[in-house]
Amino acid sequence: MEGRLSSRADLILDSCIMRLITVARRPGMISFATGLPDNSLFDTEGLRRAADEVLSGDDVKGALQYGESEGLLSLRKRIADRCRKEAGINATADRVLMTNGSQECFDLLGKMFLDPGDAMAVENPGYLGALQAYSVYGPRMIGVDLSDSGPDIRQLESALKEDPKLFYSIPNHQNPSGMSYSKSARCEVAELLSETDTVLVEDDAYGELGYRCRAGRAISSMTDNSVMTGSFSKIISPGMRIGWMVVPDWLLPKATQFLEAFCLQAGSFTQRVMDRFLAKNDMDAYLRPIRAEYLRKKNLFSDLMDDMLPQSFSWNDPDGGMFFWLRTPEGTDAMRLVDAAMERKVVLMPGRPFHVRGGENTVRLNFATASDEDMKEGMCRLGKAASDVF
Repeated sequence: MEGRLSSRADLILDSCIMRLITVARRPGMISFATGLPDNSLFDTEGLRRAADEVLSGDDVKGALQYGESEGLLSLRKRIADRCRKEAGINATADRVLMTNGSQECFDLLGKMFLDPGDAMAVENPGYLGALQAYSVYGPRMIGVDLSDSGPDIRQLESALKEDPKLFYSIPNHQNPSGMSYSKSARCEVAELLSETDTVLVEDDAYGELGYRCRAGRAISSMTDNSVMTGSFSKIISPGMRIGWMVVPDWLLPKATQFLEAFCLQAGSFTQRVMDRFLAKNDMDAYLRPIRAEYLRKKNLFSDLMDDMLPQSFSWNDPDGGMFFWLRTPEGTDAMRLVDAAMERKVVLMPGRPFHVRGGENTVRLNFATASDEDMKEGMCRLGKAASDVF
């Protein structure tokens, strides 16, 4: 006997992300597929000390007990301060809500805003995890193509004429394409949205990972009708599952109510560990070696692609983040490359699932996770796989 699932259960988009993580852990596999940060960059000793201090401190009972739905106030203050300093947002601790990773932000916003059939504008390509989270609520997704400097403004104008409730975007080192919005694109997007009731969801997951500096001022600093989301997953630890969102005053009461109703709160213990960790680290100094290492790995990966992949392939040159966006020749199916690479024990993330339309000749490559040795061996295998099918 099987239970009777809701009609919503059939709406959710399929995602191969977590399946690929499982495949990548098999013996002999080399992965360029997932969005995992480099394990070697985790400050395990610093986090251990922070956890020990929390467990031996005066507030240990508070760390192990239920807490406020909004989250730990001192941590929210740190996040608000950083948002003001780095992103230009007029953030206060009262407007910051803590979540269990930024993925929970997308789900909560979907619950609050989307009814089946509602229009929603999304980048094309866009982050698959967010598209999957929103898909549960049955929106009609309108794809806005991306260039090297931002969204296609004409397509965004056309999409906004359909009165979408949300526009989901990643302006900094976008997942999957690696591109960042130019200054003019940010201003144009903010100006267009200011004339509508569409709420901008600005995903800042990679905002701190510009190799030399932040890619640009947050669009949320230019419009009040926006929600900015972020997390510590890419810079400190994804396993701690600490995310946050900065919401406008008009949305705060309802967002807090939804947060309480659907998860009660983000974890008390992990929030306190993160707060203690941040108190002991200057964020700019902490990020400096991480940014430098990702830049080094990006350059190595780029050199290996130049040496080993066909000249008919093309890819971007990201200025931050973790991804290259690979294109096989127009009219070809990149799944042939994905399958051929898998046969040689290299795991790739196909680009098609990130798209509302198109993307058949695209692949997302993560250069952050693999070691130098795996990167060299994996690219050698990938080059041979490309020769097999192209």
